[in-house]
Amino acid sequence: MPLHHLGIDVRDLKEAREFYLAALKPLGYKVKMTFHDGEVIGMGAGFAPDFWLTGPNKPSPDGSEKPKEKTGFIHLAFAASNREQVRKFYDAAIAAGGKCNGPPGVRPEYLSIYYGAFVLDPEGRNIEAVCIKPAFLAEPWGVVGWLATSGILAAVGSGVAKWQGWF
Repeated sequence: MPLHHLGIDVRDLKEAREFYLAALKPLGYKVKMTFHDGEVIGMGAGFAPDFWLTGPNKPSPDGSEKPKEKTGFIHLAFAASNREQVRKFYDAAIAAGGKCNGPPGVRPEYLSIYYGAFVLDPEGRNIEAVCIKPAFLAEPWGVVGWLATSGILAAVGSGVAKWQGWF
């Protein structure tokens, strides 16, 4: 089954909210819901939230008021529709205070068509936007460029064939 939603604990909810709203705006993310007096924020690009931030003051499920412990390593990868969205995510995340952990580019060590960008959020989490499509489908020039190139090659080939008297 695919992942439905994910939530992370943050030390500074205001900073995290501002960072993620800016970084994920190119992917269409907006605040969809809030709970517990704003200590839980749900964001999403579709109808329902799929990414949640939980602040340090959210009541614990057992009712205790223990302080939250620091979380371990987290890597979040958000799906992008095209490579331009990956680049816009990266630019927005850096502008919002993130630190580069890998600029936009093809990552052939993962997959030949894997195009991603990595940014560390203000608390050090590795945040990524990824598009897994071949360039001719994932770039602005897309299929039109591919078809134009194919058409030019076909025309040249046809001209050479006629010039050589092959038909």
